[in-house]
Parts: sequence; structure tokens; C-alpha cells
Amino acid sequence: EDLGDREAVIFRNHGALVVGRSVGEAFNWMHRLELACRAQIGAMSCNTPLKAVPQSVLEETWNNYQPGTRRPYGLMEWPALLRKLDRMDPGFRD
Repeated sequence: EDLGDREAVIFRNHGALVVGRSVGEAFNWMHRLELACRAQIGAMSCNTPLKAVPQSVLEETWNNYQPGTRRPYGLMEWPALLRKLDRMDPGFRD
């Protein structure tokens, strides 16, 4: 219910929940969420006032991630990660 029609939710004191239409898409959403959190922590740890992002940039960024704007996350990335893992350790599938 808290997730609604979104792909990710961060629960206070309970971690994160990420979903996708495939394992690859969910993995990609989680990876991007972690990168965003790291970027925010890094920026906040500089002990410098953060500059607000202009509303036009926020809206353009939001529009870039709406359904139909781009291919679903994980469509190309997940198979590539599996191929890499096959090269590194083919026994993972066992």
C-alpha cells in the first residue's frame, strides 16, 4: 500500500523495498536507488549548504523517467550482468 504505483519506497527504520516487472528491472532500480543515496550522503557530508535544484530541472528529470519515455530498466543491463557473471563464475547457475 505504501509503495502505490511506484518502483521503490524507503521505510523509516525498515530499509527499502524495490519492485520491477522483471528481476533485472528490480535490480536496476535498487542499484540506482543506492547510487542516489550515496550521492546524497556524499553531498551532505561536505558540511556545506546544498543548493536547491531549479524547478525546471526537477520537472525535466521527472519527465525523463516516466513510462514510455525510455526502455525499461534492466532490459539490456541484466542480461549483460549475467553474461559477465557467466565469465567470472559459470558455476553460479548450479
